[in-house]
Amino acid sequence: MNAILDAIRNQPVRFAALVAIAINIGVSFGLSLTSDQVALLNAFVVTLLGLIVPSFTTPINNPTLPAGTEVNVVTPAGQPNTTTTV
Repeated sequence: MNAILDAIRNQPVRFAALVAIAINIGVSFGLSLTSDQVALLNAFVVTLLGLIVPSFTTPINNPTLPAGTEVNVVTPAGQPNTTTTV
């Protein structure tokens, strides 16, 4: 279950596409949905993900680290990376 939730959090667009594909395959194999119902389901999934995903991807206002935490500082290409303790 955690793997599914992680996939939704990390790849919401892929999840929305997977749901849309599943609905369309279901309709192709006899699921009785009108085109309006399919569009509504797709819109619902995209809206739901649009409301949920920002809570996982928006940075917090004042991030803090415990004292003594090692931080790897990644620099632009061609410059050496550094490790710093805060």
